[in-house]
Amino acid sequence: MDCGKRVRIGEQAPDFSVEGFSAKDKKFQRYTLSGCRGTWVLLFFYPGDFTYVCPTELQSLVDYKRDLEELKVQVFLISTDSKFSHKQWNEYELSKMIEGGVTFPMLPDQTGMLGRPYDFYDAEQGVDLRGTVVIDPDGVVQLIYVNAAPIGRHPGEIVRCIRALKEFRDKGNVVPACWTPGVSTIAPTYENSGKMWEAYRKDKKG
Repeated sequence: MDCGKRVRIGEQAPDFSVEGFSAKDKKFQRYTLSGCRGTWVLLFFYPGDFTYVCPTELQSLVDYKRDLEELKVQVFLISTDSKFSHKQWNEYELSKMIEGGVTFPMLPDQTGMLGRPYDFYDAEQGVDLRGTVVIDPDGVVQLIYVNAAPIGRHPGEIVRCIRALKEFRDKGNVVPACWTPGVSTIAPTYENSGKMWEAYRKDKKG
């Protein structure tokens, strides 16, 4: 792995400017992270086009497209394949798994430029790991994690985390384990410190 500086949670995400494939617009076009300020961003790294787990992940991610649009999340699909490979994969295989194919922008990361800041680029293998990054509307990284290559992600958990981050951003309350929308959150106050049996119950709503 490369030994450069790593981006950590709470730090600004590094900007990028990359020409990727837009199935939605049926063309190659340039995308920048700075152009997404004011919205949530999901960087969805995966090892490669024409593989085995990756198409199932993208198929599942599309199942949550309405939730992501409701949360105003800009999704970027990223691997070390070229923009031409992305186009061919989407048209040849993904379109048979997903009606209309994937419409999220697909970005090439052939040199690992996008994956390296998050320690996602495996230089020995020449691929990006199965990594997930969530960036808030201010451009600050709020979530980073990696799955082992054989294990696909559950997009519902990513959506849950974005909802939880938005809850904290909007209301200032922290979010308990296994939280889902509608379940109570916790005010991180002096009065509640050490009194969680009073401040929070797992079955409490609101």
